[in-house]
Amino acid sequence: MVFVAALLMLLIGPSFAKLTRSRRWTLSLLRLGVILMALLATLRPGCVEKIEKNQAAVILFLVDSSRSMELPHIADDSSRWGATVKMLHDNESRFRQLAQKKIEVKFFSFDNQMQSLEAENGVVKLPEKPEGSETDIGTALYDTSIDVRDQRLLAVVLVSDGTQNVLEPEIELSQAAETLRDMGVPLLAVQLGLADDTGQLADVAITNFAEQMVVNKKNDLVATATMVTRGYVNQDIHVELIVTDSAGNETQVASEVYRPSKGYEETNVELKYRPTVPGEYRIKVRAVPMPEETAKRNNELDGFLTVRDEGMRVLFLNGAPGNEQRFLRYSLPALDFIELDFFPIYTYQGARDSNWPMSEFEAEFRDPKKYDVFILCNVDSSALSSASWDALAEAIGKGKGLLMLGGTHSFGAGQFQQTALANMLPIKMNPGERQDFDQDIRRDLHVNTPFKLKPTRNDFLTRISDDPNYKTAWSKLPPLVGANRIAVKETATVYLESDDEARRPIMASAMVGGRALVFAGDSTWRWRRYGFEKEYNRFWRQVILWLAFWDSRNDESVSIELPKRRFSARALVKFGVVVKSMDGEAVENVSFDATLTLPSGKQQVITINQVGDRYQSELDPSSLSQSGLYQIQVAANRQGISIGESIREFVVMDLDKEKANPVANPEQMKRLANQTSEFGGKALGPEQLSEILDQYIDDPPMTKIEIPSKRRLGESFADATAFLLMFVILLGTEWWLRKKWGLV
Repeated sequence: MVFVAALLMLLIGPSFAKLTRSRRWTLSLLRLGVILMALLATLRPGCVEKIEKNQAAVILFLVDSSRSMELPHIADDSSRWGATVKMLHDNESRFRQLAQKKIEVKFFSFDNQMQSLEAENGVVKLPEKPEGSETDIGTALYDTSIDVRDQRLLAVVLVSDGTQNVLEPEIELSQAAETLRDMGVPLLAVQLGLADDTGQLADVAITNFAEQMVVNKKNDLVATATMVTRGYVNQDIHVELIVTDSAGNETQVASEVYRPSKGYEETNVELKYRPTVPGEYRIKVRAVPMPEETAKRNNELDGFLTVRDEGMRVLFLNGAPGNEQRFLRYSLPALDFIELDFFPIYTYQGARDSNWPMSEFEAEFRDPKKYDVFILCNVDSSALSSASWDALAEAIGKGKGLLMLGGTHSFGAGQFQQTALANMLPIKMNPGERQDFDQDIRRDLHVNTPFKLKPTRNDFLTRISDDPNYKTAWSKLPPLVGANRIAVKETATVYLESDDEARRPIMASAMVGGRALVFAGDSTWRWRRYGFEKEYNRFWRQVILWLAFWDSRNDESVSIELPKRRFSARALVKFGVVVKSMDGEAVENVSFDATLTLPSGKQQVITINQVGDRYQSELDPSSLSQSGLYQIQVAANRQGISIGESIREFVVMDLDKEKANPVANPEQMKRLANQTSEFGGKALGPEQLSEILDQYIDDPPMTKIEIPSKRRLGESFADATAFLLMFVILLGTEWWLRKKWGLV
């Protein structure tokens, strides 16, 4: 509209002077030029053209560099690493030809981390030998594929034995292969090593054995382990239980003979032992090596045994009848060292009016020697006096354990945010969460649909079976019918969550002097009723042991918290130190003299730091390169006065996970490749790789891409300057003429 108005104004001439026709046309044309240039500057026209170019392509090679690659490839004892080196050497000329065809070949090695490999003129610079401690195929596949997503990826060549040993991979194998399938990229899986069913392997392995066990003196300990045998049908295999005391004296305390009836057999080994002297011991299950075994490091597993003088006492307060408390009462006392005292708190109105708030438990909470663990199941906070809750919170702060189970009056629904336990529990609670008695259950405070549980970490609390993949056992359990909705504090540790998109926290803990644990569900009894009694019993018994620090802690004034006692070489080992006074109070402003004794006898100084109200330390992984027994010794001092000392041992296993099992997993390689079969993915042997590379050389899959090129008025300095100069010339000429003709 502005430009139309400007054009119309060209028809209006000056009223104070007369112009000849030629002059009027001259001025009108100059002004028209100015108007049109202004319109051109507003619209800023441009042009776009597309240029076609050949797109470069990439082939990725992922080479397994873990120590399992030193194991036999085929029956002639050639190693998997040797087969890899030979395969790459035989194809050097093909790598050069691919480069000439503008197909770049990138090489990476991987174990639980990924490293780029240099390649010059088709020659790949491999490490002298594979030294990786763990294999993580899934993460390596995913990370390398994502890194080149902006390039044209032709194929990924995975060179491995298919055995993944990392416990908690960042990316699962199926997810990594799914990513390649979504990208339309074939996975070429080069299989190395002998499969289990070849009949060419002979091996005996102890695959599962508890790291830590607790038993009372003069009680039977049944040491249970899993033994896997291959290739020893109808042959006697001797299995021993060996106990080592603090002086290093080894004693064989039990033995059994097992005779496999199949070429491959998993056997549960049970060895019974009755200790008589309290103390800390090393305990080992060992299968005597058999002739022709190729891997003997997997014949034994170490653990630790604590023999106690007395048992544990648990106080169980229950606020309403139900299956959860009933099944727990059956399960926990089955451990002969647990003494369970159960007290029902009646919730009908008459009992509430006459007995609440109850104060008789205050003395129980304050007695430091009576109970080790307290369980609250569906107890409303108004059931006990404020002084009782204060006493319980004080007991937890001094090292006792607290377990609060889900229920209609647990957590915020029971108004525990108004008690001293609010600072002890690992969850956040709001005043508006109140559940009144004799009213309909508030559905907004609960998860009202069934769900399964999923562990968030591999921990003492979450290992409910001897399956190396600890998550598998959880996926088999019946779902819970519901749970309380809880929100965890930032400092809390979550162990279990719902196995759905919501990922709701179900079990979380807080370290507050003692250990406080919340479990938001109330229907784990269904596990036991529907055939999972073993998993049910193990889970809840481990919870009680953990709450009482029986997984890691002794009764000394100075104690070392080392929840795990078995490590691989160069593992990251963290531990805590707890210092208590005689009355159980935490001691502050403590200095430490701490040493680590290596298997060789050499000692290293350890630094212990205070983090908040806790003392913690982390061992240098490079100092844990030797296999054998390590000893941490900590002496605590305060203002020059000795408080006490503690010793804790752990084992760096001679069992190399990568070399412990001579069996390769070609089926896993095949499954991964088959996920991309529609794009040409497949499993192949090392000798077949050359055929695949020849196909890319003979018929390179080139793709032309269009690269846009655009120009627009004013984007370059030259055309902007020319435009501005022309605009100024038109305006200046028009003004000069009007000045000359007396119109200004």
